[in-house]
Order: sequence, then C-alpha cells, then structure tokens
Amino acid sequence: MARLPGPRPGLTDLGVLPGGDRMRPLIIGGGPAGTAAAITLAERGVPARLIDRRDPRAPDGRVCGGLLTPRAVRLLDALGIDARPLGRSIDSIDLMARGRQQRIEWPTSIDTGSNAGIVLSRDRLDAALLARAGELGVDVELGREALEPVIERGFVRGVRTVAASHEMTEPADLVLVADGANSTFGRALGTSRRQDWPYVSALRVVLHGTTTDRTNVEFHFDLERGPGDGLPGFGWVFPGDDDTVNIGVQVSSTARDATAVNLHALLEQLIERVADRWGVAEDPAEAAERAEGARTPVGDSIVPVAGPNFLVAGDAAGQANPLTGAGIEAALRLGIEAGEVMTAATRTAPDALQGFVPRVRAIHADHHKTGRQIVRLTGRPFGSRLLATIATTSWGAPTVMRFALAEFRSSGGAAETLHSVTKLLGRVAPEA
Repeated sequence: MARLPGPRPGLTDLGVLPGGDRMRPLIIGGGPAGTAAAITLAERGVPARLIDRRDPRAPDGRVCGGLLTPRAVRLLDALGIDARPLGRSIDSIDLMARGRQQRIEWPTSIDTGSNAGIVLSRDRLDAALLARAGELGVDVELGREALEPVIERGFVRGVRTVAASHEMTEPADLVLVADGANSTFGRALGTSRRQDWPYVSALRVVLHGTTTDRTNVEFHFDLERGPGDGLPGFGWVFPGDDDTVNIGVQVSSTARDATAVNLHALLEQLIERVADRWGVAEDPAEAAERAEGARTPVGDSIVPVAGPNFLVAGDAAGQANPLTGAGIEAALRLGIEAGEVMTAATRTAPDALQGFVPRVRAIHADHHKTGRQIVRLTGRPFGSRLLATIATTSWGAPTVMRFALAEFRSSGGAAETLHSVTKLLGRVAPEA
C-alpha cells in the first residue's frame, strides 16, 4: 500500500479537519451502491466526490442488472428517480420446470403496495443514477480508477488514482468502497470472502427477439448437467427495454463439483428451449459462446464492511441475495444506509461508521442466513428437484417468490410461516 510522504494530523471531533474544513467523503464506484450513497449525502448537505474507472463514452453492457423488483423501484423513487418511463413494466412471472408452468403476478411490495417490476438495462440505470448525483452537486469523475489506499496509522488518508495514464493521490478522510464484485480496492483494505459461504456464477446473453412486447419474465428451475442431476440455480428470460431478449443461467457454488459446471452448455440448452416462444432466431451454440459471465459473492460473505474510516457496500460487500443473486436492490438499500451513516460521521465523529454493521444485520441478516442454508440444500439433486416441484404448483409458486424476495406478510401466509420456521432453525443450524 502507498503511504503519505509526511505526517498528517488526525481527525478531530465533529467531523472537521484541522483548519476548519469539513470531511468530504470519497466514493469509489459509480454503480447503484456508490451513487445511492452519493445522492443520500448530497440530499443531506454533505458534498461528496465519486470516481469510477469506467469510460463514460463506452457502455460496458455488464452481465448484472436488467430486472428491478418493486422494492428497487421504490428505492429509486426515494432517490428522486422515476424509473418507470425509462424501462418496461413487468406484471407477471412464469415459474417453469420439466414441462410444468405456473404464472403469478409479481409479488406486491409491502413497502409500496405496488407490483411494478421494471426491466431497465444496467447502462440506463447507472446513467440515471449518475445524472441525479450530478444534479445534486456530487463531484463525479468517470474514467478515473482507484489503484490503492494510502494508509497511515490504520486510517485511510488518501487514494492513489489514475486517469488517462496520469496518476495522482487524492486526500480522503472518509471512504466508501463500492467498486463491485471482487473488489481489489476492498481487498487492499483487508476485506476477504468467507470461503465456506456460497457465491453464484452467472452467464447471460442479450439477443434480438420478435416477441419483445411481452410483459412477463420466465424463471426455469430445472437446470441439469445430466438426467436427474439437478443444480442449485435457475435460468431466466425476460424482454429488454428495446427489441431484445435477456437470457441467462445462474448456479450456486454449493453444487457438487461446482467449478466443473458448464454454464455455456446450460445456457445453450435454455436458449434452444425458449427460442420459438420468444422469437429468437440466432443459433443457440453461437449465442451461448459470446455470452458474458460473472462470479459474485452473495449473502454478506465479504467482511469487514466497516473500518476506522471506511465502509464497503453493494457487491463489493457481497450483499446480494443468496437465493436469487440479485444485487441491485441490496446495493441501493445499503448505499442509502451507508450515505446516512457517513452523514452522521461527518457531523459527529468517524466512530459513527460502526453503526453500519447493525443496520446491515437488521435489514437482511436472517433472510440471508436462511438463503445460504437453502442453496446448500438445493446443491443436492434431491433438493433441487424438490424446489422445482414446489415452484411449479399453484400454492408453491407465490410462496417461493415471496420468500425469495423477502416479501413477507404480518397477517400470515405460507411465505411468512416458512420465514419464521427457517429463522428459528437458523439460530441453531451450523453454517457449514
């Protein structure tokens, strides 16, 4: 790690630096978590700087994103972004396996009373978030990469960055690390993944389709590497926000010999299965060959998420849902929480950052622990077959989706009962 060339005074009380300057948070990463934090800080009168290594002139079409849950839409509303005109509304979900199908409405969000799921490309989502941050006065610079932290006496005092081959060291007294999965900057600060906890591997491709006016999404729960050899994961198909179809597969690391699972073969099989229904003409093998992949830590598997004067949020903190692999909702929610905690730190003292950990736990610790146990169970062929059977029954489909999305009901119901039982079992069940 780089170090400052000379001594620098420490932080004083009330979040003010020697000389009277208030701390200015530096956010590394311009995805949902980083921009949500920047917007939250700006709305509370705290100026922030946000940097991201992406070139703004070259959309990267990343593998993640595309389908926003009703709760994610509500979180965007809270950040001042109406995503509805930007994307396509999704009003129903088809759960499919071995020739069986159950169609349900998108689970109504308990936060909004709305079932407005939305398809929105990641490029458009990020652009809307960055534009909102800029409107509020956040200093946004794309094309600048954070190389390594400058450490002094255990505190981050600066960040060495590079843009257009020009390196510089920026002062930083309060840092949010939100640079995505497998964060190199986070590892430089000492974060690491719990090796015995699950991660997910995904592969997806965006293809031209002729039935892209549809307002439903398909989830396929019968991924198999061979007859009867089910896998802990699923395939998805949904229309893009243009004339495209997003098709992908995801498998958890709890699968037997997970590293040997051929995702390209699974994706090719799924494309072949849905091609006629979605109007896809491209050869399945060729389409699968050019698919994009990602490996993502999930279920709070990255620790620590709070240091003396830094926080970690989003995929950099492994905060995606272990059941679905969906990370945008968690990134937005935890980005907002990080922004609130960082605001408190600038007004009181950096010790306020430690309040981030109990906030994360309160939001989803029980659900994520249960999710980790479920993907271990479905890592066995019997478990995956059982899930596929339940998900394609009239009573099981709504329960599976509500539980997966943590949309429980205080008035009872199968999803809440399942949550209560697994929460109780989770308190005594081992993580291994």
